[in-house]
Amino acid sequence: MKRFTLLTLLFSTVLQFNYLTAQELPQLKHEGNITRLYVDGKPFIMVAGELHNSTSSNLTYLAPIFPKLKEMGLNTVLASIAWEQFEPQEGKFDYSIIDGIISQARRNKLKLCLLWFGSWKNGLSTYPPLWVKKDSKRFFKLKQSNGSTGEVISPFCKEAQIADAKVFVQLMKRIKEVDKEHTVVMIQAENEVGAFQDIDYNKQALDLFHSQVPETLIRYLQKNINNLSPEMKYVWQKNGSKTRGTWSEIFADTMKSAQNFFMTWQYAKYINEICRSGKKELNLPMYVNAWLVQKNTDLPGVYPNGGPVSRVIDIYKAIAPDIDLCAPDIYAPNYKEILSMYHRSDNPLFIPESTTEQSRAFYAYAEHDAICFSPFGIEDAYPNLAYRQAISVINELMPYIIKYQGTGKMRGFMRTKNRTTDTLVFGGDKVIVEYNNWDNTGYGLVIQTAPDEYIVAGITARLKFESGNPSKNIRLGQVFEGRFEGEQWGTTRMLNGDETWHHECLIITGRKTMIAQTLEGQIVPPQPGPNQPALESAKNTEVQTPAVYKVITYEMK
Repeated sequence: MKRFTLLTLLFSTVLQFNYLTAQELPQLKHEGNITRLYVDGKPFIMVAGELHNSTSSNLTYLAPIFPKLKEMGLNTVLASIAWEQFEPQEGKFDYSIIDGIISQARRNKLKLCLLWFGSWKNGLSTYPPLWVKKDSKRFFKLKQSNGSTGEVISPFCKEAQIADAKVFVQLMKRIKEVDKEHTVVMIQAENEVGAFQDIDYNKQALDLFHSQVPETLIRYLQKNINNLSPEMKYVWQKNGSKTRGTWSEIFADTMKSAQNFFMTWQYAKYINEICRSGKKELNLPMYVNAWLVQKNTDLPGVYPNGGPVSRVIDIYKAIAPDIDLCAPDIYAPNYKEILSMYHRSDNPLFIPESTTEQSRAFYAYAEHDAICFSPFGIEDAYPNLAYRQAISVINELMPYIIKYQGTGKMRGFMRTKNRTTDTLVFGGDKVIVEYNNWDNTGYGLVIQTAPDEYIVAGITARLKFESGNPSKNIRLGQVFEGRFEGEQWGTTRMLNGDETWHHECLIITGRKTMIAQTLEGQIVPPQPGPNQPALESAKNTEVQTPAVYKVITYEMK
């Protein structure tokens, strides 16, 4: 009896351990009106950077980079793993690169988002192994209207999908084996997929194009009619909201939407199968990224036709449940507009590629509850002191950013072209942000921590605190400049007089910091340790970066 009880206890303990281990896997959780990424059981926001495409292809080349990224203040790195290196011969796998990337990241206390460069990268097929590229019969290519083929794998090629899924399963299996500490927190499947042509002219594709639109998509359109992207809703309704017909009959228009929606359906279906197979082995969050439409008048094929651009996100949602989100790669200037397109109730905002602009990070985290902001080619930003100092302010505020995302009590602001003011609403009160006429650097965030208390972080703007009720007169009471250590506030100075126009407004000029930096970009501490270069050998640079303020208001009666 005692033996039976002991075995039962041991069995129960093993089950409980396995359950807890599964629960601790990185995962996306819906909380209220937002979706959060949880890592090791806690909310986690990626302060990230994406490496250049080939940086992680060689571990010796990669080794000196991770320490620099940690020094910059990042907590996550987006790094690629290529099919051609992972499976150089069919069925034979080289684990050295993936093992090394995980090991180096863990050693530097960085999390990883791995980018799977499989069948496609930037609309092309340059990362599959040679045994795939050489076999054009088994792995057939996209066909153009003139009958010629290039080197791009067709999304209608079942053999390619099967092969990609098989190797992806092996990748996920290897991560499961070597990454017990959950260094890898997310996976990007493929990269900026889509065809640079209106449709695949292979017979298999054309036959499907002239067949009935799948009922799955029709049911999705009917169920989500009030939440569809404007383009998809317009085209469907313009054609009579038909529930039966071919792609051309249901989605015809001058923008070749029928071809666009059809190709998107196939790419989403192909990639979802890869994600579905991989998640069976290790259930990590997975996403796809988009090469964006640059101009509204661009036809499919000018941009990669079939990728998750904003006008077709709904198709990915309809057919690809194992793709957790669609993410925009944003280099275009209409940043705010793009964020609004991708931040949806069914699509949390994740920015895997962007320009290195401090304002973009602050705005995404505060205004759109972003899970991740990640400039591309992040290793090039190592000498960028302004960006590094801005990251330090984001990290300083991270406990509050995590706490207030999704509450409606945190707002971001960011100057854009020809815009001199922004209005941030907090219940019945509002904050008027005014930008300088002579520059365009104003940005930051505002958190309402109590009805009459705010945390403000930003640079180059003036903030006025008002009530939406004309009979209520809100005034600045006290203004403190300082910083957080953990969640403990320390006041640098109390502001009044000229610094606040006698409490007419909060003037955020930013912090000015003198930083010593070597020629290689390494920051030298004020009192160098024994392994640091002498201060005399470094260049001193004054850097202006966002400052942090506490503001207390009151109602004047």
